[in-house]
Parts: sequence; structure tokens; C-alpha cells
Amino acid sequence: MAKKIHKNENLLHIFVICNQMNAIVAYEYIKENKINYNDIRIFLSRDISALGLFEGMNFINCKRGFIQKIGDHFFSALSYGSLIKKTIESEKQQFIYYVSWLDDISMQIVDSIYCIGHIYFEEGDQSYREDFPLFSSSPDYKRIPKKIIHHRNFVDFYRDDGMLWIGVSEKSFPTAPVKKKYILRSFDNFKKVYRPLLKEYKTILLMPSPGRLPRSEWKKAISKLAHAADEPFALKLHPGFGVKLNTYKEFQSYLIDLGFTQSIVCSDEVIIEGEMLSHKKVLIGDRSSLSRYAGLFGSIFLEIEFLYGKAY
Repeated sequence: MAKKIHKNENLLHIFVICNQMNAIVAYEYIKENKINYNDIRIFLSRDISALGLFEGMNFINCKRGFIQKIGDHFFSALSYGSLIKKTIESEKQQFIYYVSWLDDISMQIVDSIYCIGHIYFEEGDQSYREDFPLFSSSPDYKRIPKKIIHHRNFVDFYRDDGMLWIGVSEKSFPTAPVKKKYILRSFDNFKKVYRPLLKEYKTILLMPSPGRLPRSEWKKAISKLAHAADEPFALKLHPGFGVKLNTYKEFQSYLIDLGFTQSIVCSDEVIIEGEMLSHKKVLIGDRSSLSRYAGLFGSIFLEIEFLYGKAY
């Protein structure tokens, strides 16, 4: 299937990257199938730090501004999805759309007259859910808007007309058609370009999402994580903290105040999955898809529970 897809040389391959694992899978797939860099477009749906992987490839730059925020709620023609769609269509070239799951924005994109199909690729725990049946591509099928039901009850993630489901193990995408599953052969291409930055640090503490912790608890959270760790360790901030230099300085000062003078805050260039592919690590943190990848890559994950508002 993959070979047939890449026979067409006049085809764009548009990858929507939402996290670092997603970036690794995209890069490995591109290299395994020898997709021409000129035919690739990378769109970052979040601020992530794996940009170096895509050096030499073209990026789609679409920012959600004030107009798009209004359009998302009231005028579909001015929505963020519409802006992305118009930007892609401005190249007037057929394309395949690669995405983790078919959200409302992606639904607009795959509806483009230039889109010949879409492909799903692994991004984390969601790719292993057994309770996500494929939903129908029939025009008569009506999705329940996410705003009506809670996100946890939303199951319309993968449409039955997907061209491929790209995963890293045989357990990836359990509800996908077997004949349409593509399992990466290895991570050899990624390992050739990724340079580990945490060789001296066996233990990595994973800071929980700021959405689950009030700012007043950030420093306490480090103490809770470090209780099961020996120095030196590296503290990895959740992507939700962003990549602002002041934030990194703030957490470095927390480490010093707590007496962890041999430890560091990871730079935003660190890819934890990449570090585990290079050296065995001990990860300590709240429930995360990294626990799954630690098992796959020969590392250890120690879970420390965090709940918003719960005393530590």
C-alpha cells in the first residue's frame, strides 16, 4: 500500500505534527519511504521542539489570530480550519493528509478537492485505544460535536476510509484494518540524526501538565517527583509550559532552592523518546504515554500520581 502511495511524484505529503513522538514517527516514515523533501509540508499544531528533524522540508505557517478565533465559533468561512485549507489549496496540487486523528479542522482539510486521501500516524496512548471503532465515511453519518459531549466520550477519531495507519508496534491502532496498518521497520533513521543530550543523567523527572497543577504547587511537585530519585537528574517540563526562557529559569531556580544543585532542567531540544532509544533511562512522573514507550524502548517508568487540588 505504502509503495503505491509514493509512486505519484506530483503529490504533496502534508504532515500535522502535534508532539515529539508524532514527529519521530513522521520522520522515520518519510525516510523509510524515501519521500522527496520538496513534496513534504510540515504543519505544527502545537509548539514543539523537534523542528531539527525536518530541516530541509517546507513548513506551513498558519497562526490562529483574533479573526480565526471568532470564525471558529460563528463563521466557518473565517475559521482556523478554513485558513489552513486555503493555504494548502493555494499550491493547487493534490495531496495526502497525515494526521493523528480526524478532528474538526482535519475534516475540513480532507474535504478539499485537492485531497486524495488521509493517513493516520501514531502520537501516544490514544493510538492504542481498543474502544475507538472506525466511524463511517458515508455523507449520511453525523458526528456529535465535541462541544456537546465531554472529550473523554468522543470516539469519532478514525474514519473508515483512511489510507494507512502508521504505528511503531503491532499493538498500535488495534481497531484499524490489518491490511492498512504500516509498522515502522526501525528507528534507525531517527537515531542517525538525533544527538542525545542527557547521557550523564540516568533519571528524568517528568513535570505534570500545568493544566493539572496550580502555579503555587509547581515547586512542591518537584519535591514529590524527586523523592524517588537520586541526583543528578534531569527535569523535563510538560509541553504545556511552552518554550519560554523565563519558565526554564524559574524551574532552575526551584531546583537550586530545593538543594538539587547537580540537576538540570532539560532544554526544549530534548526528545525523551530519543534519549531512551540511545540509553536506558528511569522516568518518574504522572501517568503518561511515555510509560508505554519506556517499556518498548527498554527503560523504566515509575508512576507518581498527581491530581489537581490534591495534597502532596
